[in-house]
This record gives sequence, structure tokens and C-alpha cells, in this order.
Amino acid sequence: MREQYDREETNQRRKGGAGRRALTWLPRKIGLVVALALAIVLASYFSPYITSWLNQVIFRIDYEKTATQISHEMEKVGELITVRYTDTGVLDGDIKAKLIGSVSHVTVPYTYEIGLGVKLENVTLTPEETRLVVAVPDAEMLYDRFEVTDKPETRDFWGLNNQERYQALLNEQQAACRQAYLDDASHLDQAWESACEQMKALFLQWTGESLRLEFVRADGVAAAQP
Repeated sequence: MREQYDREETNQRRKGGAGRRALTWLPRKIGLVVALALAIVLASYFSPYITSWLNQVIFRIDYEKTATQISHEMEKVGELITVRYTDTGVLDGDIKAKLIGSVSHVTVPYTYEIGLGVKLENVTLTPEETRLVVAVPDAEMLYDRFEVTDKPETRDFWGLNNQERYQALLNEQQAACRQAYLDDASHLDQAWESACEQMKALFLQWTGESLRLEFVRADGVAAAQP
């Protein structure tokens, strides 16, 4: 009996020890998982900054040489069309002649397209020890196109050949469409910001390096980094 009692007591002690070890091991295991997850999140968040720091401190970038390389590439590209807008409409107007007044009335369906961006020859690169300052000029119109999309309807009051006056009317409508975009600062600002984004991607493609860039307007006003 005594031996059986001793064996049972020994088994109880073993079970109790295993339970205590499990209670001690479980929090450590949970803590390890949490710490590992936190390390992954922090590594993902700080990875761009760590890469930039390595480039600048350990693998020192020669921004003078880099600026020269980028300048050569920009010469090849020439200009950067960063945004395009397309409008459709109907021109409804009179063709007028001197002294006579209105000689025809026309209705013309049309499409107007404009491309805004920057000429890279006007972009200035200023290399500094740990960054490259990129001065970008204001966006401008790089192309536009006006097309008649269907047969115009014409009511000719005088039976005159008004082709030149008709073309003049189309030219006036194209100029009006163009000016509407150029007078809207939001369109030009969007084109400028898009130019900075595209140049950032091009610089990475051309150099293969994560550069520290500061984009400013050509008038010297600093801008938010893309």
C-alpha cells in the first residue's frame, strides 16, 4: 500500500510540474509571436527610410555625378506630357461677313484634346551633398487638337462660299477651349504635380538608386514631396 501511495504522489507531482511549465511556456510563446509581428510591421514601415539612410551614409551617392547622368537622359526625352483632357461639344454659331453680317449658321459636333506638361530642358538640377534639388517650371500646353466629328449642318442665307470664314469659326472655338484650360490653375497644378511624380519614377529607372529628392517650383517655392 505504501509503495502504491508513493507512486500516486510522484505522478501528481509530475502532472503539477508539467502544468506549471505549460503556464510558464504559453505566455513566452505568445510574447514571441507578438514581438515577431511587431518587428515585421516596423521593418515594413521603416524600410524606405533605412534604404535611404544606407544610400546616403554607407553607400554615399555622388549627387553631382547623378545630376549629370539625369540631365543627359532628360535631353533624350525632351518633354513630359503629364495630363491629357478630352472634351466633346457642339459648336453652334454664325459665319459673318464684313458689311453684310451673318451669312450662314452652322452646327458642328467636335472633339477637343489638350496635353499639359513640362519641357525637361527647363528643369534645373542642383546637386547637394545629401540630396538633389529639382526645380520644375510651371506646366504648359504641349499640344492640342480640334476635330470635327460629324458632318456639320449649315444654313446658308446668301449662297456664298464661306470656307475661310467657316475655318475661322473653328479656330475661334479651338482657341476658346484651349484658353479655358490654361486659365484654370487647378489643371496646371495637377499637371505640375504629376510631372514631379513621373520624374521621380524616371530618375529611379535611370539611376537605379533611391535618391533623396526635393521638388521646388522654378520660382523657388518649395513644394510637397511626391
